[in-house]
Amino acid sequence: MLSEYFYDAHKFQTARAQCDAFPYLHPCPNNACSSPLMRSLVVLGCSATKIDAKDSLPALSLYDGPSFRVIRAFLREFKWPDKLSVAVLSAKHGLIGALNHITTYEQRMTPNRAAILQAPVTKALERLTDDHRNIRCVMGKDYLESIDLPAVSDTGVHLEFAEGPIGQKLNYLHDTLRSFGSTTRTAPRDFRRLKRPLYFLPDWDDFVDADYDFNSDMFSSSARNTRNEKHSIALMRPARISDGVLVSLAQHLGSKGLLRRVGKAESRSLAPRSVRKHFNLHIDQWAFGDCGAFSYANEETPTFSVRQAVALYNLYDFDLGASVDHIPLREIARDGKKVELSDRERASRVQLTRDNADKFIRMHREMRARFLPVGVIQGVNARDYSNQVGEYLEMGYKHLALGGLVPRDDRDIEAIVSGVTNEFTRFGRSRPWLHLLGIYRPSLRDKFRHLGVNSFDSATYFRKAWLRSDQNYFGPDGKWYAAIRVPPTRDGRTMIRLRESGLADKHIRQLETRALHALHDFDKGRITIEVCLRAIHNYDKLLVRADTEHRDLVDAYRATLEAKPWKLCRCNVCLEIGINTLIFRGLNRNKRRGAHNTLCLYKNLTDDH
Repeated sequence: MLSEYFYDAHKFQTARAQCDAFPYLHPCPNNACSSPLMRSLVVLGCSATKIDAKDSLPALSLYDGPSFRVIRAFLREFKWPDKLSVAVLSAKHGLIGALNHITTYEQRMTPNRAAILQAPVTKALERLTDDHRNIRCVMGKDYLESIDLPAVSDTGVHLEFAEGPIGQKLNYLHDTLRSFGSTTRTAPRDFRRLKRPLYFLPDWDDFVDADYDFNSDMFSSSARNTRNEKHSIALMRPARISDGVLVSLAQHLGSKGLLRRVGKAESRSLAPRSVRKHFNLHIDQWAFGDCGAFSYANEETPTFSVRQAVALYNLYDFDLGASVDHIPLREIARDGKKVELSDRERASRVQLTRDNADKFIRMHREMRARFLPVGVIQGVNARDYSNQVGEYLEMGYKHLALGGLVPRDDRDIEAIVSGVTNEFTRFGRSRPWLHLLGIYRPSLRDKFRHLGVNSFDSATYFRKAWLRSDQNYFGPDGKWYAAIRVPPTRDGRTMIRLRESGLADKHIRQLETRALHALHDFDKGRITIEVCLRAIHNYDKLLVRADTEHRDLVDAYRATLEAKPWKLCRCNVCLEIGINTLIFRGLNRNKRRGAHNTLCLYKNLTDDH
């Protein structure tokens, strides 16, 4: 069957004279493969040679055969082309996306194995023809036997095959990659000359529906992938709320987010989306990747490897990438119980962090990665941190980050930062960039500036929008205000609590609607503050709070309504949705309020310079 199909495929060579430039291709009839709307799928046969790694890696990073080296060399010079998809035909896994995480294995493609794989591989390719009108195969004959070529061709997709010896196949792949006209990679913009500290906003998939209807409380579409979703950073344009975004690998390597795990050969597994494009960053904003060590702090070791971190930072186009660290906490959770770590265990985590930093920068050089490597230092005490500075500088780091600061008090943090910056002076070298992971302490702000802290990240102002009972909105007057809670009855857990009041569901929903209408009417000057508070109280009291908590909230609500801080603010959120910014209700209001808070923080930071 294969030889017959090759015979038919060669008939395509009379269809177009333009094939002279690529004599080893089966040309595309009617120039279909050059359509500006078309994506091209390159399918590589897997290689016996693989990276010696114990943990899982994206397939494109794990296989180390000639074809994979050609693609990686191309990606060192150019950004991933918008129209390129890459899949791998694996003797073990069948058809997988280049981004699917797999571990090293030993299995050769044999005629018997190809026959077993043919049905699932062919079905997978047929599914991909909806998004691809051009499939280019770079593989040996044994691998092609695992594809029912006529069945795939009958879908209308154009098939091309790299023929000849390995050198000719690699030339074909080389020319194919360069035919996309991709953008040349440039080094990340140097920010070390800036005179103020940079602020990075940590992300936890903080996207909102830009077209959410606040009057009907309805999403613009029932399906998330069809909504006009914007990240909080882009939502506030042209105003800035940060100098960039900090993306945690541990947070995103799950079921959601930019790097979320996907099934075999799904469209998202075929091409990485640049982190810069994902968050719509400006040229003078940066994408900073870190490991999210608090997410695996209860584990004996980090949940992913140094090589995996370097590969992901590089594939997804990060500007900065932090080494893999492990926090020497005093206490962790183990088997559902709190356990105190011994001094030896804590010291071991500090040493592991240091060893990983050494491996990280070596691997960064080995892979010729394009992001800026950031060495993370962990310590049990201030001396631990400062004693390691010389080692990190010897490794070659020009950017350092201090981790494990979040649970520490201000005095401890000041001692740590002071000790580290003193070491910079003692070694008499070009001062490295210093980042503080996860903290913003207003009480230490002037001290940090004096010590020369260059950047920090903190989600405090963003998360306070819904994690505090009385400080949810940072007003233009510099005061914190409570957001007014009107929890949605469509939330199942909320409804269970509301039913404890003994009222019927219909009556509960009526009180909810009246509270919302009262807030909007008050915003428009149609009712008094007392009438508005009464409607809020009638709904709020159903949540069966303690009397003191309820009275405190009512007093806080009164202070918010009397001040009307949303009317004093000129940010995009307050101007567009008004009092809805102050209503504690669902992610579309809460995260917009978080973006407002972060804008206020950022303005305070930048106004000082």
